Amino acid sequence: MNIERWNKVYKTNIELDSIYEKKYGNDSRIFDQNCIELMVEIGEFLNETKEFKYWLNKLPDKAKELEEYADVIIMILYFYKEYDLEIKKLNFNLDEKDTINLIKILYDKAYNFLKTNDKEILQELFFYTLYIGKILKFKEEEVLDEIENKQKKNIKRFDTGYFK
Repeated sequence: MNIERWNKVYKTNIELDSIYEKKYGNDSRIFDQNCIELMVEIGEFLNETKEFKYWLNKLPDKAKELEEYADVIIMILYFYKEYDLEIKKLNFNLDEKDTINLIKILYDKAYNFLKTNDKEILQELFFYTLYIGKILKFKEEEVLDEIENKQKKNIKRFDTGYFK
């Protein structure tokens, strides 16, 4: 795990979050709205994987899948900032390879975080998010590239008045 690069995207995310906070505030309602946004982003990502769509005869679009995956991680990084957590090297010593089981675990972790706001559950959510990316054969470099692209896109959106 390239901790230096992860910390770089995390730092950029913190800077972007401070812009959002200046513009929209940072009260408990914003936190709750971001919890809901996290659930939505997870759903959008999983929808792009097509893993659960047994009836569909269509492969996922890797670029869209990766873009939605980056959105999930960006939302998780928001919560990492809220809890002042550090990105730590993760060891993926799991035997679980069944993507449907991993999807269920991911939703369970996200839902439990939504209910409890427990930072340990958040850390587990981050772990499982990265793990499912590994199972889907995302390369760390391409994930980090996509996160950086999304961050640049959001910076540009601030500059062009995209946000209200």
